[in-house]
Amino acid sequence: MTRTLDVDTVTLAGKKLSADLTAAITDLTVDYTSQSVAQMTLTCLDSGPLASSALMVNGTTVTWRGDSWDVGGRTTTRGDDNTIVHTFPCRSPLARKLRKTYRASAERKVSPSQWVARRVAAAHGTSVCQASSKRGIIAQTTGRNRQSTLDVIANLASDLGWSWVESGGRLLFGSRHWAWKNTPAGQRTYTVTWGRDARTDALASELTLDDDDAENYGTGTVTVPYPLGRLLRPWDLLHLDDGFGRDRGTWLIDSLTFTADGVTPITVQVAQPRRPAKKAGSSS
Repeated sequence: MTRTLDVDTVTLAGKKLSADLTAAITDLTVDYTSQSVAQMTLTCLDSGPLASSALMVNGTTVTWRGDSWDVGGRTTTRGDDNTIVHTFPCRSPLARKLRKTYRASAERKVSPSQWVARRVAAAHGTSVCQASSKRGIIAQTTGRNRQSTLDVIANLASDLGWSWVESGGRLLFGSRHWAWKNTPAGQRTYTVTWGRDARTDALASELTLDDDDAENYGTGTVTVPYPLGRLLRPWDLLHLDDGFGRDRGTWLIDSLTFTADGVTPITVQVAQPRRPAKKAGSSS
């Protein structure tokens, strides 16, 4: 198959890219990882249309296949052949806003899940949170040891032995075991076959079951065709059919990184997480 960069659906500040600007894009990669801000990276050759485009302005919204991203910076590389290449890291607007929000607060008799849900709503996002017990106080500090809202979310998750993931303006907060077994609202399940259907057949897999792994019953990777892989997000589920033998069943997606070239298969990191040891404030 011919490699064709998957940029037809890219918009910039609400407008479709011009033909010249589309032609300047040489690469588009996407990185979705749990407990990390999702990022889409655009690589472009220097050109007149690019120099005057909104890509050069931090905070400009870029969309790709329905997901929104904010331009977060620019790296310019000049080669010895006089080529100039610009790389633009574009990050999830919700996670970026949570990471840039600093406020002093001390809330009493609130659960971590309630605290997270309120902060995400204030940032105009949506959340799905595992239930947790109320605490005496949850504080966010400013000043020399200031904490962003996202810092506090990450700290609360760590305290509980939980995790968080965010994509498309939606944040999930809970244990990986909860995400695997309880199908949080909006979570999607994709069936992956083996030797049955070219659209859904895995191209490769490596899955390990380990009794000595304290965090997971099993971990591994599954490689799927590009059209299927580009739909996947962290904490979606892969259901491996009977063609996988003893490895069949449901696996939680932990992360995936891919180049949007329309062709290259996409490898996802998957796991079957154990229930975390119960900690104060947790209902896991």
